Amino acid sequence: MGSGMRVVGMLRGLALAGGALAGGVPAGGVLAGGVLAGGALIGGGLAGGVLTGSALAQQPPADANALARSLANPLARITTISSELRLAAGQGQGRHGLVNQFTAIKPFELPQSWAVITRTNLPISITQYSREYVGLADIAFGAFLVTPPRSNLYAGVGVTSSLPAATRAGLGSRNWEAGPAAAFGYQDGAISTGLLLGQRWTLGGPAGVTRTTRSVLQGQFSFGLGDGWNTGVSTDTRYDWEAKGRFRWTVPVTFSLGRVLTFSDDRAVQIGGLVTHYALTGGPQRAVWEVGLNLGAVVSNGFLFR
Repeated sequence: MGSGMRVVGMLRGLALAGGALAGGVPAGGVLAGGVLAGGALIGGGLAGGVLTGSALAQQPPADANALARSLANPLARITTISSELRLAAGQGQGRHGLVNQFTAIKPFELPQSWAVITRTNLPISITQYSREYVGLADIAFGAFLVTPPRSNLYAGVGVTSSLPAATRAGLGSRNWEAGPAAAFGYQDGAISTGLLLGQRWTLGGPAGVTRTTRSVLQGQFSFGLGDGWNTGVSTDTRYDWEAKGRFRWTVPVTFSLGRVLTFSDDRAVQIGGLVTHYALTGGPQRAVWEVGLNLGAVVSNGFLFR
């Protein structure tokens, strides 16, 4: 009971810290769709995060290096709650602003070593164009059916979706979007790689709102440095079939560095930073550079439902 109260207390502290950052000036809206910046491969998709992992573990390992590798696997079976703050800076008509993205990843174990892994991204934005937009952006949700691991290989298929939760028109598409996705991971010693392919279509939305058809490719490579440190590079490339010319492509490249600190077999935190450059911005209203900080809590797999 005491251990459970300590876990809840720690998470409340993290939530308050993240909320304070988000409330005034959060960042990472571009991630809201999902990249590999804090573990986003599986997310509703596809928006900014890095995950890796010991796929069969019911509890996160106590060893910081093993856990850091697990948090780099897009199909890791580890429950995490994280907050990522991103600052965006553009040029000319580029976007300036902050986004604080809250992410929850929850695995559900199935018989014969199968599993379902869910990921939910909740971004809160303060975005500056010609005027200021403040509020909640669209919620991204993804769920993957993950096969039993084969040697160092991991695979899963599922769905990725976007729910129209934006409180302002400038913060979301206002459409219901969903589609299939497939994820693959490979891990060997200190090296972790992951790939996610997805396709989303508009299923519904207000009359007069532009429909969307998007393809997504997320990829990441990470390397363990020892003592719980991990570095990596990732992308959350998107192609908008409804746009024209260079506006169709959004190609961010993210470099990240983080460290895992463990407290027990089922309690740990991950602290890290990242820098993102947009090789192609998908239009004039996108940031060219982003910098970010993330803070995540690893908890017992029984913390969010069983």
